[in-house]
This record gives sequence, C-alpha cells and structure tokens, in this order.
Amino acid sequence: MKKISLALILGLLSSFATADEIKLHFMRSPRGIKWSSPWAFAISAIRNSLVRGDGRRTYSIGHVFVELKCDSTGTHIFRGMTSESTSTKIERNLIFKKRYGLGIIFHTYAGKLEKDASIVSDLSDYEGSARRAELAIDVSPEACARMVTYVEEFEAKGYGKLYSGLQADPLKGEGAGCSAFAVSFLRVGGLMDPEFEAWKQVIDVPKRYIGGPLTGYRINPLKFLGNPYTRWSNQIPHINLAAWDPESMHRWVGQVYQEVSEGTYPGQWAGEASRDGETLKVRLDMRQREVPTGPFWI
Repeated sequence: MKKISLALILGLLSSFATADEIKLHFMRSPRGIKWSSPWAFAISAIRNSLVRGDGRRTYSIGHVFVELKCDSTGTHIFRGMTSESTSTKIERNLIFKKRYGLGIIFHTYAGKLEKDASIVSDLSDYEGSARRAELAIDVSPEACARMVTYVEEFEAKGYGKLYSGLQADPLKGEGAGCSAFAVSFLRVGGLMDPEFEAWKQVIDVPKRYIGGPLTGYRINPLKFLGNPYTRWSNQIPHINLAAWDPESMHRWVGQVYQEVSEGTYPGQWAGEASRDGETLKVRLDMRQREVPTGPFWI
C-alpha cells in the first residue's frame, strides 16, 4: 500500500476547512402566481395576499433570501430585499385608490435590506416545508469574497432603501426586488449559467393596463379585474418585461432535484440532491468558474 503524504492530508483538510458557498433560499407563494394573462396574474396575486400567515410571513408573491458562507474568510451572512412597510397594503392603495393597474409591478417602494437573524427566523418558520426550496453553489474563495464586497457596497450606496419593481436592475443602482437582488450575486460572482434563464418570466405588458407615472393613466380596477380576456401583447403599445420569478426558481429546484436523483441531470456542473422533510435541495459545484474582476456597477 502506498503511503499518503502528510502534505496531501493537510491539503485535503485545508480544502474541506475552506468550503465556500452561496445558497439561495426560495419561498413559493401560498397558492401560486399565474402568469398566463394580466387578469390571471392580478387575481392570483390578490388571492395570495388574502392568505393568513398564522404568525408567519406569507410571501404572497414568493420570496428569495441569499446566504453567503465564506469559510476562507470566516464570513457568514444572510441578506434579502423587502419593502419597508407591508407591501400588500401599499399595493391595494395603488390599485384601488391611485388606480395604477399593472403599474404596480413597475413601482419603486421604500425598501429595507433584510439581514441575518430576521432571515434565519423567517426560514425556520418553514423548515421542512414544501413551500421552501434551496440552491447551494460551491464557489471559489475569490468568488465568495467578491460577492461579500458587492453586498457591502450595495448597502453603503443606499440601494437597499429601494425596493423596486420587477424591471429594476440592482447593478444599475435601481434598487431591487428580492429575486433580482439574489440573481445579482450570481452575476457578480461569475456564476450565471444558461439554465438559470428558466427562472425568468418574459411578458409584454400592454400600456393600456399600466397606470401611474409611466403612462399617466388611471386604470379602473373593477373594469380591469372583471375582464378575464385581457392578454399580454406586443401588437399594441407595450413594455417588455423580463422578471426573475421566485415561483419559477422554486419549480426549477424541483425539476433538477428529480434529474439529479435519477442520474439524468444534463447540466455541466456536478450536482447533488437532498431533502429536509418536504424541502427540496440542490447543490452545484462551480468552484472552477472564472471570477470576474473590476467594478460591479453598470
């Protein structure tokens, strides 16, 4: 039997001791968000907002939290983006009083950067729940450190005070919704993969359904919500929207979990699947990805 050198053993131990990772925690809405039409989207969002949480956050349109664990530097943080006030109350005011219609999905709210203890508490409320799913990505120490620096700059620049509509790009200083904020970490860390495009919902929102500052229109909520035949369309004046969707992210984890479990996962990164009760988890190894350099901001 060949002897294993002390240097090799120490090297192996060192690699385990400095395991760096990012985790995205996906929360599905209580009853699902339907994107098939403007009417279906609005009605499903309203139905979710009426669900009682029994002391827990309901995540009426889904939610995403970010966890960074950089053993190489001893850093372990949780971050997320939300509105400063209860967003459902604000949204009802925008729809029924200010008559924004679908303008609410482009609205910028006063935001709050969620951190550490509050996120850990929120996640524990759904431990083992089917509404929760998790993507963990093994990353290089360089990528982990870059993502930590990014979120520190994000906060220092005050962008955490802007909880923006679905069209906002965090790297342009426009603030962020929770899902775009989570994806921005992957962009900064050089971790974006073509298969993550499945997380997007791409729609053409007719301007005649958009009220508020973008158009100056006032949308009658009863007329709009009472018309199930409305459609997304690029055949009339519209705004094209590519939105990162927590529901699609959650669904993607379920699909990849099944593929990895069956040995049919087609992705190029080594994958692992596990579960905690009904919470499905996927892990990908992207330690060999090239890490970007230079400024974060576009």
